[in-house]
Parts: sequence; structure tokens; C-alpha cells
Amino acid sequence: MSAWRGRQGAAAIAVLLTMVVGRAVLLAGSWFNQDDFYLSGRAAAADLTPEFLVRDTAGHVNPLQQLAYWLLAHLAPYSWGTVATFVLLLQTAATVVMWLLLTRLLGERWSRVVLLAVFAWAPLTLATTLWWSAAMGLWPHVLCSLLAVWLLVRWRQGDARPLLAVLAIVATTVVGLLWHERAVLIPPVLYGVAVALADEATGWRRLWAALTRFRWLWAAQVLLLAGFLGAHGLLTDVEGGDSTWRQRLEVSWSFLGRNVVPGLLGGPWTGELDGGAVRPAVWVVVLSLLLALAGAVLLLLRGGPARRWGLALLAGYVAADLALLLSGRAGFGSIIGLDPRYSSDTVHAAVLCVALCLRGSAPWLGLLASASARLRGTVVAGVVVLYGAASAAGTALLVPHFQNTEDRAFVTTLRADFAANPTVVLFDRLAPSDVVLPLVGADSQLSRILAPLPEHLRFDEPSARLRQVADDGSLHPVELAGAVPAEEGPDGECGYEVDSASQTVPFVVPLDGRLLVRVSYFTSRESTVTVTAGGWDAEFLATRGPNEMWLVLPDLPGRVDALALRGDGRATVCVTGVEAGLPEQP
Repeated sequence: MSAWRGRQGAAAIAVLLTMVVGRAVLLAGSWFNQDDFYLSGRAAAADLTPEFLVRDTAGHVNPLQQLAYWLLAHLAPYSWGTVATFVLLLQTAATVVMWLLLTRLLGERWSRVVLLAVFAWAPLTLATTLWWSAAMGLWPHVLCSLLAVWLLVRWRQGDARPLLAVLAIVATTVVGLLWHERAVLIPPVLYGVAVALADEATGWRRLWAALTRFRWLWAAQVLLLAGFLGAHGLLTDVEGGDSTWRQRLEVSWSFLGRNVVPGLLGGPWTGELDGGAVRPAVWVVVLSLLLALAGAVLLLLRGGPARRWGLALLAGYVAADLALLLSGRAGFGSIIGLDPRYSSDTVHAAVLCVALCLRGSAPWLGLLASASARLRGTVVAGVVVLYGAASAAGTALLVPHFQNTEDRAFVTTLRADFAANPTVVLFDRLAPSDVVLPLVGADSQLSRILAPLPEHLRFDEPSARLRQVADDGSLHPVELAGAVPAEEGPDGECGYEVDSASQTVPFVVPLDGRLLVRVSYFTSRESTVTVTAGGWDAEFLATRGPNEMWLVLPDLPGRVDALALRGDGRATVCVTGVEAGLPEQP
């Protein structure tokens, strides 16, 4: 049986094309955000070594993600078109595999078209699609999970050799684990599917039947998971975080009642946006829970022989997702339960489990057996359109918040201002919090996150054309706020005569911390001046005429009482003024 023939195949292609076009448009309007920047900066500064690939990143070890960051940073830095194409290909591949899997489970039933629409259109996966680092934690795992289940179903249906099937499923699981640790859920999902497919047994005997029929697969998966978890424990410091029972209950309610259930039904259709989370309206939560409950009851009443096992697998998967969230993030409070990064993978599990529940059941449209095929088709089309409308409403709510247009505008403005004056040097600072939160410390410095750009921006170097980067990315001349001056020079109009001998320039009060230093001078000939203080040194070329030079004094261990200046002997440089301070905010 071809999955793509007939009206159902045509409907599946229509659903797929709608998803591809819609997500392509939304991806084209999005850009990099938060983790994307500092991970790209780390990759740009690193060599492609095993140590880099298995680097601990906030408790995660994701070698294939690290490889993707490294390749982009070195081959196509900040090329959103490359990233968007990659993400769209992953989602498209996952949707195609889902259709093939639904076809094997449900045959030529229209319900597979409805389930495909849920998987392709659910807004729950939107945020993790438009954000690169989140997408790499979602779509490779989902694709590997679906591929593994499809291989198992083919094996169960007699269309694959056992040895080749075991090797292929294990290899798929390995790839998933190398992308993201959430792939540890693939083996339990496989076992749950095997139990649901164990039609030769009844009741609890299904557990033993599935265990014995695929025993070599489970042995290989157990060894694989044991090795992975052991290596993961050695390579990382897992972030747990303290949390109270109250916090865990609040996170659980947010995750289940206000995130997963509305998200699977195409919501939230309305609500308040709060950072990376969405707080759905109360009526949305109530209606979603009622619809979910009604759906579960219908599946139990009219589902196939494995309907209870299908629902149990879905409950177990959602519980496992929740347990992973509680183990590392419960201390953030209820808002973390609303974050779609931790729930978006439940979509593929829900679609798969509903298909297992429907497998072998009497056709639900049998109630319309006396009606024409056109009427039955109209009913299915109506359900798909209704879900499409719900998903469109949810998408419309989320898109303005998750397309990261501010990040694109920041970098675009900075690059345009730099192109207009490419000789400027930039004063380094933490990136605006809308671009990268300061939680990663020095990795959120502009000099780190912008290092991959082809412009090769210069930061904190001595320059007469030093510029500050505003929060919108625009470049502005530097001005000091509350400057601390040096004492007046002893040589009248010349101030401090700087030649081959070292000249000490004391400040009126000691300096402390990272500061800007402005050196005003004049000279008749070019000369190189070296400035030192407390183990720090910098040099600049003093040019003819009256000029000024900006230096960035780093945060040194002790206080700085004076600067030492020394020329190269080619000319005398008259330093008429030195002052230090913090820059005014542009």
C-alpha cells in the first residue's frame, strides 16, 4: 500500500505543503536569539576537538549540536537562511516519517490525516522551531524517535530482518542521544509501542510478550543507555536546584493544565505573554481540559484493543517530560512549566499514542455508513479545518513574541553603522538582555557573541575613534561621565613630555575597576607611545597635531594611582590631559 496514493495521500500532501509554506514564512521572519549567540561565540573561538564536542553546557552534553554550532560559526556565520533551511528540513522529514508511521498503524483511515494535521500544525512546536538552539533540542530528537518507532513497526509487521532492524534502531537512538539527552525517552517509547502492538497477548501479558519478542533490542538499548548515562555523569555537573513541594505542584499544574493540554489542541488561543512563556486565559484552560477529557473518554469507549496501553504510554511520556523538568528547573517556579521548550516534544508522542488507541477499532465514521463518501470526506475536512483554525489562532498569538525581530534589528543596525565607518573600535560591554541574558557572564560580551561576523570587529583597542554600542545596535561616540582627571603636568603648555624615558602621570584619586581613559596630546611627528599600569600595557601611535586617544583600562587586581607613559624616541609627545571614567549611556 502506497502512503501517498488516493484522496488521503493527496490530503496528506496538502497538510504537508501547508506546514512547509507556513513554517518557511515564519522562519524567514525569525532570527537568532539568546543561547544561539553565546554558543556561536564559543564555537567561533574553539578548535574542532573532541573536548569541544563533549563540552558541558549548563549540564548538557550534545556533541552533534556543538558540531552544528562550529560549522555555522566557521562556514556561514550568523547565516539565518542556512539555519532556517536546516530546521525546516528536519521538521519536514519528521512529518513525512510520521505519515508513513500513521499509515502502517491505521491503514487507509481518514483519522491518520487528522492526526498528521495535529503533528504538522500544533503551535506548541512553534517557539522551538523559530529559535535555533531550541529547535536542535526538538526536531532531531523527534525525527529519531519517529524513525525508531517506524523501524520497530516495520519489523513487527514482518517487513524487516530482525538483525538489521536492531542495528538500525540502535543507530537511530545513538544519533538522537548525540543531539540531545531527551532521546533517553526513545527506548521507553519503543517498549510502549511494542506492548501496544502485542496483539497475540491480552491484559498484562502484553508486557511479557513485548519483552520476549524483541529481547535482543531491549538488551542493546539497556547497554546503550547505561553507557550514555555513565559517560554523561562523568562529563557534566548536573544542575538540580532546590525546590519546595509547593513549587513542584505549581510547575506541574502549569506544565500539564496550562501548557501541554491547550498546546495539543491548537492553543493557547488567547493569553498573556511573559518572557518565553504564555499564560493562557482561564476559559482556554477549562475548555482545553474538557476537550481532552472528552477525547480520552471517546478513545476508551470506541478505541481498539490497545487503547488503554496507548493512553498509558501518553501519560507516561508526559510524566517523564515533567520529571525531567522538575529535576532541573522546578526552582524557577510555575512560569517554567509554561515554557514550550520543555513540552513541545509531547506533540509527536500524543499523535503516536492516539494512533495506537485507534488501531484496530471500528471506523468512527461508521456512524455515517449510510452517508455518501463525499459527506464522510466533508466531515473529516471539517475536523481538519477546525483544528487548522485553532492552530492559526494560537500561532497568531505566539508569532509576534517568538520571531526574535529585535535580535535581527540589533545586529543589522550594528553592521550597517560599522560599514559606514569601518575604522572604528568598539567599547566592549554585555549584550542587551533582550539579545543575551547576563546569566552566562563573560560569554555574553559583545566581543564574544559577535566574533563570528565577517567584519572582524575590534574591541577595546586603543583608538581615536572609539564607539559605544547602544541597546538598539547603533554606534555612538564615547563621552565620559564623572571623569577622574590626572594631576596637571609639570611642563606648562606641554603638560607631560613623553619621550624615550618613562613619564609618570598620577591621578587625583586612585582608580578602581574597568574604565575608559582619554589621553589628550600633541606632537610634531609620529611616535609610538606605550602606556602601563599594574601589569597592564597598551600602545598607540601618536599622530601629528593635537589629538586624543581612547584606552580601555581593564579591571586590575589593585587600585591604579598613576599611568606610566613612554615614547619610542622618534619625537616628544606632549600629553596635555589624562582623565578616566565610565562612559555615558548613549
